[in-house]
Amino acid sequence: MRLLFLKSTAWAAAFAGAALALHAGEGDCHAPARECTQQIRQMLSARRYLGIQIVELKPGLVIKSVLPDSPATAYLKAGDRLIAVNGRSLEKATVGRFKQHLAESNTGKVMLIVLRRGAFRRIEVRLEPYPKEYIEKAISAHLSQAHPATAGAQP
Repeated sequence: MRLLFLKSTAWAAAFAGAALALHAGEGDCHAPARECTQQIRQMLSARRYLGIQIVELKPGLVIKSVLPDSPATAYLKAGDRLIAVNGRSLEKATVGRFKQHLAESNTGKVMLIVLRRGAFRRIEVRLEPYPKEYIEKAISAHLSQAHPATAGAQP
């Protein structure tokens, strides 16, 4: 199973892993802690998120959970099966493909078709910038894993 947008510390650790990959590719970060902090902040500040955790089934994608106070909170529910995003079928899609479709949304809005309790629903959601608290958790997780000597010294 692959997961998308994990909760709290696990979520931050996932993005910290992405930051590690920016510098070394295999899990060892060789960049200075300050540079990592700047790159993680820049990377996440430029992106938008939906706020759901997804599991890959064979075939398809199902929402495992919805993050509290996320753009998806009012519209999506755990157990919703993702059928399409912006007119593109998700019936045999991977989590990676779904993330790519979200990233390609030029308007910041996504139109989803979900299957909920046997009925298809059309849902339009606006992607929102990552909250500062999530960005700071990602930075903190990366620094504590890859730069333990300087983790407390970063702004």
